[in-house]
Amino acid sequence: MKALFIGYGRMGSALGDAWLRTGLIEQLSIVDPGLAGAPEESRFTRLEEAPEDAFDLIVLAVKPGYASTALAGLSDRQCSQAMVISVAAGVTLATLSQALDERCPVVRAMPNTPVLVGAGCTGLYAGGGLGEVQRERIGQLFAAVGQAYWVEQEGLLDAVTAISGSGPAYYHLFSEALAQAGAKLGLPTELAHQLAAQTAFGAATLQQQAHADFTELRLAVTSPNGTTAAAIEVFEADQKLRALVDAATTAAFNRSVELSAH
Repeated sequence: MKALFIGYGRMGSALGDAWLRTGLIEQLSIVDPGLAGAPEESRFTRLEEAPEDAFDLIVLAVKPGYASTALAGLSDRQCSQAMVISVAAGVTLATLSQALDERCPVVRAMPNTPVLVGAGCTGLYAGGGLGEVQRERIGQLFAAVGQAYWVEQEGLLDAVTAISGSGPAYYHLFSEALAQAGAKLGLPTELAHQLAAQTAFGAATLQQQAHADFTELRLAVTSPNGTTAAAIEVFEADQKLRALVDAATTAAFNRSVELSAH
């Protein structure tokens, strides 16, 4: 597969490097003015400098404000047999298709930062015009950097953003607070950090087991009248933790809807 990346920052490079490494793409061209790490022969400062090839895949990984301009600059030849994947947050399928003058099918993807370590979670949406083989190929691409999930309504990508797109920051915040609490209890700062990080990793690994149930996993650690029960009682008092999570994800969802409307 021959791919063109427009933008090759942290997210773009995580995807491109993984797809090259796994052989899912064989040839890569990159348009990114600020890029320093890619091989010179594949790197271009402006779209006009990119090869006039018929690409199989075009990945849009620029800031949302540049998305329409970048797509409009693609030639008919570059678009002739391509699928376009946009990871530009909040840019709707209608906006992307209009910028392309509907010359090729478009997929919106909402990956999260763990794609950097091959443990990503990506929400995918495609309108009409994407064939079953193309859809399967897109799924394979994102399975190479974690797990991929299709949604059947574009608006659900706002919910995906609120849960998995922004979600890593929520877990990092909890780990940060847990490490700080450990230090306050007398643990060396570095040890508190390591305990929080390894505990998060272990808990996530248990959650990924087949047929894992979050409630059952929690109860398995929570002996009646034990130390865990004392902590859970504080979290669950007046549904405080659940109310905070609900309010936070609703705020993220609403902000995603606002951005998509612009």
